[in-house]
Amino acid sequence: TDGKMNKVKWILTWPLIFLLFCTIPNCSKPRWEKFFMLTFVLSTLWIALFSYFMVWMVTVIGYTLGIPDVIMGITFLAAGTSVPDCMASLIVARQGLGDMAVSNTIGSNVFDILVGLGVPWGLQTMVVNYGSFVKINSKGLVYSVALLLGSV
Repeated sequence: TDGKMNKVKWILTWPLIFLLFCTIPNCSKPRWEKFFMLTFVLSTLWIALFSYFMVWMVTVIGYTLGIPDVIMGITFLAAGTSVPDCMASLIVARQGLGDMAVSNTIGSNVFDILVGLGVPWGLQTMVVNYGSFVKINSKGLVYSVALLLGSV
């Protein structure tokens, strides 16, 4: 049964893997190693596109089930984006690289805040509508602070 599940997984993910293969240069190959910045930029654009669809789908599912956006964001989106970081940290910690595991957890949050919030806000206030202000919807701020304090 494990072999059948692997085949089903391969069939379902093949179109996406093929699309990524065709659009992102593999800079580990000697032919493409000078294009590492293009690989980084295209990978970031794909992650942005996937993130947009993930947020959209979670919003639609939450609206359909009558669950507020704040709860859906805190549970599904936050957990869904933290699990890969956690797995990567566990893998490198098991290899004896504890400092790398800690820097991964801190670095990913810093990147999320500085790039994930900073770049769109910077584009909005400098390019799209120069001198404008970014309105922040802070409905979920109380829940987020309570969860943060509870986890500490």
